[in-house]
Amino acid sequence: MKKILLEYANVFAYTFTGLIFGLAFFLLFINFYHMQELAQEIDISEYNINNKMNVQNKIETIKNNISVYDQSTYTGTLNTYGLNTVKIKLQSCLDIIESDSLMQYFELNEINIKDSYNFILDYRNEILNDCLVMQIKSMQNIDTITSLPDFNLISPYIDLNVSSVLTSTDYIQNNIENSDHYNFSTDANKNNFFNLVNDSYSSTMNNYINTLDMLVEISNWYRSIVVGG
Repeated sequence: MKKILLEYANVFAYTFTGLIFGLAFFLLFINFYHMQELAQEIDISEYNINNKMNVQNKIETIKNNISVYDQSTYTGTLNTYGLNTVKIKLQSCLDIIESDSLMQYFELNEINIKDSYNFILDYRNEILNDCLVMQIKSMQNIDTITSLPDFNLISPYIDLNVSSVLTSTDYIQNNIENSDHYNFSTDANKNNFFNLVNDSYSSTMNNYINTLDMLVEISNWYRSIVVGG
């Protein structure tokens, strides 16, 4: 009887071990397909060429607008400390936007999910936090800036755009992080995955362009008060 029970125990142990190895192999097999998905890329060469030209034009507009003010030659009546600070903050944003870490994305011909994810992280850390929050939004707390002509008109525009970008970037990042592709690569799953890669990248790029649009508007306001003041 003892021998029979021992044999049953061995059968159960071998069966259990086999199931564990089978599950491990199954998970390894699924992850193999997942790694293949992560390595797949989509072509964005033409898309990036058009965006790079658009961004460069907006950057030049901002540079031209803030160049109208020079403290050494300014003869107007506006507060020079406020004008200096606005110019410094806009220039700081330009330095961030033109940095190698961000401009590299315009040189990509193909992207995968890692590129999309890195793009949203760099956008959040450098443009959203370091430019929009630390530089642009902080202008609302500086008396010499808020007292400049028509700043009360541009301030709500800043609030609206920063809030919109923050909501959008949260959604994009969460969408990538919460996506689950640990399953077999059916055509439907693969299409959904590539849509995520493309949509995430293009959404971040739209935020990038919208941020520049806001900086252009602020620089237009700045140019108008310097010339008029």
